[in-house]
Amino acid sequence: MDAVKTGGLIAQTRREKELTQKDLSERLHVSVQAVSKWERGLSCPDIGLLEPLAEALDLTVTELLSGQRGEEPGEEAVRDSLRFGLAQLGPKIRRWRWLFILAAALLSAVLAGLGYIWVRDNTELLPQRETVVRPVVVTNRESTMAQAAGKLQGHLYQVDFADSVTRCSFQWELWTHQGLEQSWAAGERERYGDGRRKLIAVAISTDGSQLDYGISLETPSGVAAHGLNGTLEPPYMGQGYSFSALEQRTEVDREEGIVLLALTLNPEGRFQTGDIAKVKSGRVSGLPEDEQTAHLLLKMYCE
Repeated sequence: MDAVKTGGLIAQTRREKELTQKDLSERLHVSVQAVSKWERGLSCPDIGLLEPLAEALDLTVTELLSGQRGEEPGEEAVRDSLRFGLAQLGPKIRRWRWLFILAAALLSAVLAGLGYIWVRDNTELLPQRETVVRPVVVTNRESTMAQAAGKLQGHLYQVDFADSVTRCSFQWELWTHQGLEQSWAAGERERYGDGRRKLIAVAISTDGSQLDYGISLETPSGVAAHGLNGTLEPPYMGQGYSFSALEQRTEVDREEGIVLLALTLNPEGRFQTGDIAKVKSGRVSGLPEDEQTAHLLLKMYCE
């Protein structure tokens, strides 16, 4: 296609049909500037516009391609049509090819990432460098497991022990506005059985100034070690407590351990919002400001 000849034919025919550039642009749903560029030979109509443009001007597509009226479709015209079509489609084909390659690469990366996460979380094929704890949504079956120690309130956690860990210990810690006031060892357990994945069931109940607890370590199939049971009479116990539990996947810090449960205690059962303990990323940020309020934390340490 000769852009100058075709543009001249478009301009001449448009004037003969008493159409303005705006009239023609509206029929073809293009801008007036596009029509102006065609007529000045600065650009060619898109291949998809040739047929509607020819129809609007009462021309044939062959006449548009040749840039003159009365052109009979011949071998050269056919070749011109093919060359023009390929010239216009080539960049689009290349663009779509690269978009397809990019989409395929992104999809492959996403699938590889999802595959890695699935293998990491559901198999033991990859090395486990850190101990990871995940809270488990308690179903009826798991609620029964969590309450196996005979308590009232149960919490369940899935633990993937690091390959280097051989045992874990549990400890209650009482924190006030002055810092750590008192701690109680809740016991420790050897890492037992095959596989690194275990379940930790924690159950607690209170009766006035007394707190009863039960902790058991189990395999996913339900094989349990002997539970750790005990009773505490921590200061600040009284009219009730507010509690917060671990809510997201968290790595266990080798030195500081991980907070599984946090109870906010006050003898009169009155809690200020800023003093209520919240477990985030395995820690409780901040100490209570009220002198009558304390945080009782259940922590797990791995060795």
